[in-house]
Amino acid sequence: MKILEEIKKLCLSRYNLSVLGAQVGIYALLVSIWSLVIMLLEHDVNAAKESMRVNAFVLFLLLIVFMANFYLLVPYLFEAKSKLKHWAFWVINLLFIILWNHHIFSIYNDDLPNAPIRIGFYQFGVMWMILNYAMVVAAIFVRYYIRHNTLRRQLREEKQKMTEAELAWLKNQLNPHFLFNTLNNISSLTQTSPNNAQKAIGQLSELLRYALYETQPKEVSLNGEIAFIKNYINLMTLRSGSNVEIKSQFIIHNSQLLIAPLVFLTPVENAFKHGISANKPSFIHISITEDNGKIVFLCENSNYPKNDTDKSGKGIGLENMYRRLELIYPGRYQIEQRISQQTYHIKITIKPYKR
Repeated sequence: MKILEEIKKLCLSRYNLSVLGAQVGIYALLVSIWSLVIMLLEHDVNAAKESMRVNAFVLFLLLIVFMANFYLLVPYLFEAKSKLKHWAFWVINLLFIILWNHHIFSIYNDDLPNAPIRIGFYQFGVMWMILNYAMVVAAIFVRYYIRHNTLRRQLREEKQKMTEAELAWLKNQLNPHFLFNTLNNISSLTQTSPNNAQKAIGQLSELLRYALYETQPKEVSLNGEIAFIKNYINLMTLRSGSNVEIKSQFIIHNSQLLIAPLVFLTPVENAFKHGISANKPSFIHISITEDNGKIVFLCENSNYPKNDTDKSGKGIGLENMYRRLELIYPGRYQIEQRISQQTYHIKITIKPYKR
């Protein structure tokens, strides 16, 4: 019963039904074309009917050989790892082909009038055996092609699932990291400017709403992302002193552009984290522009690296961003970074997918 269930499942699979439909279609097409050729050449309806009858019978024999191998012999014998089953496959095929075609091979020499015709019959027999075995080989190759495509599709699906899982993990890392850095900044405000700290908490709630609820899709509106970055800059500006120059510019002509959510957040965070000194002149310049369908993010800031004793969220930001860009925009992004004369520069160019 188990074997019958497996055979039923095998025969009713989508790929196998497609092959069956294609084979029946080819069979009907060949019979019809050959009958039409006879009709056009002989101008004889009876000859065309006889041709259809003969060719329908002959091609049906070949079709059954193919189907028997495709559905049964190849999957259960040829594709098995046992050498004994491999040998059984070819022996069974030989016996099956001979028995299935016995009507063609049952013409006795006494029925053939002379030697030349008998020689022609022998040649026909050899060619007919080769043609039958061609059906066997065709069944092997068709099954190999289907299995190969199925494996490729499964691997592609598994890779996609792994990529999505990794992106989800990276995103889940990003939100706590962002929250940690922001709370760290608000914490310092509670001591120096309680009023600004209260205002910052209100702004933080708006940022969290976007980060937690608006960034669930794989891509979000670029305008929405820019609004988030503007709010973040305004929040961070509250704790910046008069010695810090903060400039931002956003020029987007195509309002339909989409971008991966929070992809530019890390360099903006790092600019406020590493670009501001308590007693030295500092600057942060941030821009997002559109250039021939490409999104260009640019951030330049003074660079005052934190020392080893600073524990304010060190480590995962940039590495997380690089990995996300590679997973989401492989071959469609560029990153330029440089540090010169205590100035940090990063430029990210992304070519979004067309919709």
